[in-house]
Amino acid sequence: MKYSRSLTGLCQYILLSLVFLKQLNAEASQFSEDESTYGGDTTFPYKENMHIKPLPRNHLMMSFSFNMTSESFVPGKSASNFDQYSHYYAFPKAIEPLLHHTSTRKLNLRFTRGFWNSKQWGRLPNDGFMSGSSGVELWAVIEAASKEDAYKQWKSLANSLSGLFCASINFIDSSKTTYPVHSFQPDEVTGGELPLFQDKNDLYLIRAALANEPVCTENLTPLVKLLPTKGKAGISSLLDGHKVFDSLWHNLAIDVNTRCDDTDGGKCHFEMEALVNMAIHVPNVLHRNENPIPRPLRGEELRCDESKTHDEYHCFPSSEESKAQYLFSKIFGKTIRGSKAMVLHVSNICVDVSDKWTALIKVNDGYFSTSDNCFDLNEESEYDLFLSTEDTNDILPVEDVPVYVSRSLTGSGQDYGGLRAVFNNPTSEPVKIIYFESLPWFMRIYLSTLTLDGKDIDNSNLPDIIKSTNYTPSIDRNRPTQLEFILTIPAYTSFSLSYQFDKALLHFSEYLPDANHGFEIESAVITVIHPVSYQFRTSTLLLSIATPDFSMPYNVIIITSTVMGLIFGMLFNMFVKRMMTLEEADKILVTRTLKYKLNVLRQKILSKFQKLTKKD
Repeated sequence: MKYSRSLTGLCQYILLSLVFLKQLNAEASQFSEDESTYGGDTTFPYKENMHIKPLPRNHLMMSFSFNMTSESFVPGKSASNFDQYSHYYAFPKAIEPLLHHTSTRKLNLRFTRGFWNSKQWGRLPNDGFMSGSSGVELWAVIEAASKEDAYKQWKSLANSLSGLFCASINFIDSSKTTYPVHSFQPDEVTGGELPLFQDKNDLYLIRAALANEPVCTENLTPLVKLLPTKGKAGISSLLDGHKVFDSLWHNLAIDVNTRCDDTDGGKCHFEMEALVNMAIHVPNVLHRNENPIPRPLRGEELRCDESKTHDEYHCFPSSEESKAQYLFSKIFGKTIRGSKAMVLHVSNICVDVSDKWTALIKVNDGYFSTSDNCFDLNEESEYDLFLSTEDTNDILPVEDVPVYVSRSLTGSGQDYGGLRAVFNNPTSEPVKIIYFESLPWFMRIYLSTLTLDGKDIDNSNLPDIIKSTNYTPSIDRNRPTQLEFILTIPAYTSFSLSYQFDKALLHFSEYLPDANHGFEIESAVITVIHPVSYQFRTSTLLLSIATPDFSMPYNVIIITSTVMGLIFGMLFNMFVKRMMTLEEADKILVTRTLKYKLNVLRQKILSKFQKLTKKD
C-alpha cells in the first residue's frame, strides 16, 4: 500500500510538471510571437512624420505628428490574469492606467501660445481641431453613473495630468468646468461613436480652460518622454524647448481615443496622437542663432531702400529679401538622428512647396531629392533638410478662412461693462457656426440685453441669425456662465452681437497676486459646420474689476505698531524711572563724570599709601 501511494503521488507530480512546462512553453511562444510582431522584422505600433509648409513673408510652418496604438484589452477583464499581458511597446505607460482609472473614453489636451495670422497664413493646421485657446485647454469624455461621479473622475484626471505635464491643470475646479452641448462633440473629427463599457452608465463631455497659462519647456519635455524614441532618434530629436517656444505661434496637442471592434470579441484599444505645431519667421531665427547677444548691425550689413536718401547715419529699411537658402540645422541647432527601430513605419518628412522651391535631404555629406518632396529617414545616419528659392513669396495658395470672429470688452467703470463679438463672412455662401463661450461667475451677464447690429441688420433679424441658444447661468463661486449659439451668417455679411454684464465683488482672498493686472477671460470657440469643417478660437480678454487697496492692512499695522510703541514707552518710563529734584539730579550727574571718577580713584590710592606709611 505504501508503494502504491508513493507511485500515485509520483505520477501526479509528473503530470503537474508536464502541465506546468506546457504552460511555460505556450507563454514563451506567445512572448516570442509578440517580439517578432513588435520588434526586429516588423514594426512597432508607432508612426511619426513632419510636415513643412512655407508661409507668406518668409514665415514657415512646421508640424510634428506622432501616432501610437496600445495593446488590445477586453473591457471589464483585468490584465492581471495569468493568461493576459500588458505590454507597452509604443503606447506610453503613464497614460493607459490613467484612462482606465478615470474611465476616460476620449482625452484632449492643448498647450497653445502666440498669434496665428489667419488673414495672411490661412487656416490653422489640421483645420484647427488640434489647436487650442491661448493657455491650457482640456476636455474629455468620461463614463460614469451620474454627473457627480463624472466630475469626481474629472478632478482626478485633471490632477494627474497636472503632475504628468508640470502644468497648473490642478487649478481647474467647478468654477471653471463646463459641459458643452453642441461644441467639442466626439464625432466632430473622428466620425465615430465612443464605446460604453457598462450599459447602466452614461458618457459626459466635460471641458475647462486656463486662459493665458504660461507654456514652457516643462510642458514639452514630458510630452517628448511619452514617445518611444524619447527624443533621441527620429524627428523628435529636433524638438528643443528653446527653439519651439521662440516661435511666433506654437501648439502642443494630445488626443487619445478609445476604439472597439465587435467582430474581435469586443476587444478595445487606445489610439493616441501627439502634435507639436509651430510657426516661425526664418530670417529672425537665423539671425538670433548667429548672434545670440543682440548687437547693432554693421553698416555693410544694413539693407536700405535705394529709392530714398541713405548714408552712414540714415537708413530706411527695405522690404525683406526674397531669396532664401538655409539648412534646418541652422534653425534647430542640430541635425536629425535616423533610426531603424521602426522598420516599416519609418520617420517621414514632407515639404509642401511650389516649383520655384528646392527641397533636398542631406544624408551625411550627400544631397538627395524626390519627386514628391517627401523623405524617409530609414538609416542610422545624420539627416538635414535643405530649402532654397529665388522668391520666397512664390508659395502654394493658402486656404481661406470661412469666417472671421473677434471679441472685445466695452463700457467703462468698475461696476458694469459689455462684451461685443464681431462676425464677418467674406465668402459667397452662408456659413453655419457654433459659438461657444465660457465666462467666469463674477461676470453676471444679462441675456435680455443681447443686441444684433450691422449694415441693414438689427434685432428683428435675430431669429434668422441665431438658430439655437443654450444658456447655463452661473452660480457664485461654483459654476461659470456657459453660452452656446448656433448661428447662420449670410454671405458677404458683417454684424456684431453684444450684451451687458455686471462685475461682482470678490473676497480679498480671491484676488490674484497681481490684482491690478486684471482677470484673464478665456477665448470663445467657433466651430464651422457648413460649408466646411473648421474650428478656431478668438483672442483672450483682460477684465478689470474693482480692486481693494491692499496697502491698507500694511498701513494699519504700521499705525498700530507706532501707537503701541508710544504707549509702551510711556508706561516703561513710569515704572522704571524715579522722580527727583533738579539739584539731586545734578549731584548724581556730577558723580558720573570722568573727572569725578578719577578723583575717587586718586583718593583710594592715597588712602592705601597712607596706611602703608603708618605701618612702617
